[in-house]
Amino acid sequence: MKDADPSRSRRLWSLPVAIMSLRPDGAPRDIGKWYRASFLGSACCIFLYTVYGLIFVRHHAFKLSGEMDLLLRSGMTPLITPLDPHLQAFGHQVGSALFFGLTLGVLNALVCMVMTLPAWNRGRVERKDLLLFLVSALTCTFLGLSRELPAVSIICGVLCPLVFALPWTGVLKRGPAIERSLLRWAICTGILCAPFILLVFMRPSFLMVRDSMLGMPVARALSGFYYSHTLLAADVIKPPAARPQSVIAVSRDIDRIGPLPHGTLWVRTPAPCSVKAATFVVSRQPVGCTSIILRDRLPANAGGRIFKAYGKVFDRNAQMRLAIGIFLFSGPLIIALFLLISWLGLGLERLSRHSIASSSAIIAAYVVLFVPAWNTAFLDIQLRAHPERIRAYLDSGVENKQYLVASTFPGSLSLRDIERMMRSESARIRINTIIEAGQRRDPALTNAMERSLKDPQLNVRTKACWSLGRIGSDRALLLLDKVVRDDQSWYVREYAYSALGMIRPEAKVIRADF
Repeated sequence: MKDADPSRSRRLWSLPVAIMSLRPDGAPRDIGKWYRASFLGSACCIFLYTVYGLIFVRHHAFKLSGEMDLLLRSGMTPLITPLDPHLQAFGHQVGSALFFGLTLGVLNALVCMVMTLPAWNRGRVERKDLLLFLVSALTCTFLGLSRELPAVSIICGVLCPLVFALPWTGVLKRGPAIERSLLRWAICTGILCAPFILLVFMRPSFLMVRDSMLGMPVARALSGFYYSHTLLAADVIKPPAARPQSVIAVSRDIDRIGPLPHGTLWVRTPAPCSVKAATFVVSRQPVGCTSIILRDRLPANAGGRIFKAYGKVFDRNAQMRLAIGIFLFSGPLIIALFLLISWLGLGLERLSRHSIASSSAIIAAYVVLFVPAWNTAFLDIQLRAHPERIRAYLDSGVENKQYLVASTFPGSLSLRDIERMMRSESARIRINTIIEAGQRRDPALTNAMERSLKDPQLNVRTKACWSLGRIGSDRALLLLDKVVRDDQSWYVREYAYSALGMIRPEAKVIRADF
């Protein structure tokens, strides 16, 4: 037998640990390619979590259909019919699914971006990056975890780093690197960020930012689409106590129910686990399914404990909701927006090298877009400093000034001012004056509120429902009943139903032989 070739052994021992090269040795890092690779990987993550969301919303659409059918057969008022397009239309389901793609998908894409930075920095993927891949998979699984459909959560969490990494590496391996002027890029990005920084410095309120969307056609259209097409997504992430209607199955050995919250149907049955539409199952003894087991002899809902104390047991999507909240309110959304702006700054840097005139024109047009917001913020500062100008602002006929009075000093409005401004052509003025009308609880404003229930802007109609609930008159009750029956928007009907609960709560206990 021949001895092994010692040179071959040395070659095997000295095999490079690099698995995949992301750029030729010595080539500069191309920040533009990194952006393209990261955004393509993010798009794949968004698609993955849109599919994830579609599975959840279709599951909830089926459950809601059963719930509403049971409410209808029990003589209660269902907020949505079992065959309503909001439940059955594929467009509504995809709209709700896209909500998960644009929240959880983007959040997990940011995680993957961070985990792939070491490989991009060194220009190759090494075996030690497999550990980061595993960390990414665990993090994505944790952020999208649901106890309602755990298998779906785990599969998507494990797949997310993979669907990010495959296009990411593919883009970085292709084409030559392009050297960039980092200073010029930083200047361009700073110019694009400056209008936002100036707005923050002027300290506009959250409500002002929200209301400003109603003044821009594109933002108004996006807002309308959001409120019309993401209601199933809202149902997925709502905690049980926040749902407007719930079915609670109780075993027959529970003789007393206790307080009946608005919108609840209590089904007393010998087989509570067979009530498929039930939000909760309550029993004295184990019944073969996840249930609230009451060991005492108090009424089942004594002190409202079914929702207060035991709601967490059935809040299967709490982790998912927490992750979405982290994305929207704890910084990741700002990071994602900054990455987008800095990518645009990179394109502006490249354009400026070829044509200063073109890049300057684009910057000027971009800055002009912020002029209305700056003007509103400046007028707000002036009004807060000089409240004696309230009447002058109201009588000016200028939409911005009238809006600022309605949003900043609504208590200064007379009833005549409120009635007049509720008919304003500006949706944001109508919304804020309707809110003030509800705060005053004056039945004299009911007729003006009735006109608002037919407003083309659904956010105006929801605030009108809320205000009528606070007014609480018999006329308000009749108007809200009509909205629950006739309004085309599930979102508006839900507001109207909640407002009805402030005047005339609806709840019921039935017996059933399921």
